[in-house]
Amino acid sequence: MQTTKSLFKCPSVVLARFQGAPGCIPWGVVNTYLNDYLSTNRGMTVEGATLIILIFGVGNGAGVTFGGIGSTYLYSNYGPRYPSLFSGCAAILGCFPMWFMLNYNFNSGNGNNGIDNGESRGSLLIFILISLLAGFLSGITGPIVKSTLQNVTLPQMRGQAFALLNTFDDFGRGLGPAFVAWMIENMGGRQKAFNIGVGGWIFCGILNGMLFWTVEKDEENVRSAVESMLIQHKDCISTGGFVEEESLEEKSSLHQDWSVKDNSVSILEVSRFT
Repeated sequence: MQTTKSLFKCPSVVLARFQGAPGCIPWGVVNTYLNDYLSTNRGMTVEGATLIILIFGVGNGAGVTFGGIGSTYLYSNYGPRYPSLFSGCAAILGCFPMWFMLNYNFNSGNGNNGIDNGESRGSLLIFILISLLAGFLSGITGPIVKSTLQNVTLPQMRGQAFALLNTFDDFGRGLGPAFVAWMIENMGGRQKAFNIGVGGWIFCGILNGMLFWTVEKDEENVRSAVESMLIQHKDCISTGGFVEEESLEEKSSLHQDWSVKDNSVSILEVSRFT
C-alpha cells in the first residue's frame, strides 16, 4: 500500500495511468461493435466488414512498431519530453479516420463485398486505406506510455507500477463495451454513440501531451534517487558488506519513499540492496 501511495506522488505516473481510461471507450467500439456496425448500418457485407477489421489490426501492429522506433529516435535526439507529445498527437489524429469509417455509407452493391463495379471497388480501396491509417495511429501510444512509465519509476517499484497498469487496462477492456452499450441506449442509436465514444482518444491524447511538462523532471528525480542508492550500496561494500544487527533489522523493514523539492530528491527511506 505504501508503495502505491509513493507511485501516485509522481505526476507522470498518474498521467500514464489515467490516460488509458478514456481510451477504453473507442477500443470498446472497435473490438466489440465495429464489425457488426459496418455490415448492419453502413452497407458492407459481413465479409467486407471482417476484412476491414483485419486491415485495422495490421495497421495497429505497424503503429506499435513505429511508436517504439519513433519514440526511441525522439528520446535519443530531443530528450524525454517529445515521445509523449508524439503519442498524444497520434491518439488525437486517430479519431479522424475512425469518424470517417463510422459515417461513410458503403454501398455493397449486389453483395459481392462491394466490388462488383469500378465505383464500389474504389470505395473499398479507400475504406481499406482509412482502416489501415486508423489502426496505425491507434497503435503508436501503447509502447510510448510503457517506456515512459518505466523511466519515471524506481527499479524496485516498477513491478507494482506495471501490475497496476495492466489491471487498469484489463478493467478498461471489460468496462469499455459496457459503457458503449449504455451510450447506445441513452444517446439515440449506435452511430451517435460511436461518434461520441471515439472522442475518448482526444482526452487520451491530451493526458499524454501533458506528460510533456512532467516527464523530464520526474526522470531526473528517479536518476538522482538511483545514484544515491548506488552510493550507499558502494559504501556498504567498502566497509565489508555488513551492518550492525540492529541496523539490519531496521533496514529490512523499511520501505522506499522519496519526495521532490527544488528539483532534487530526498531519500527518506531506502530498501536494503545487499
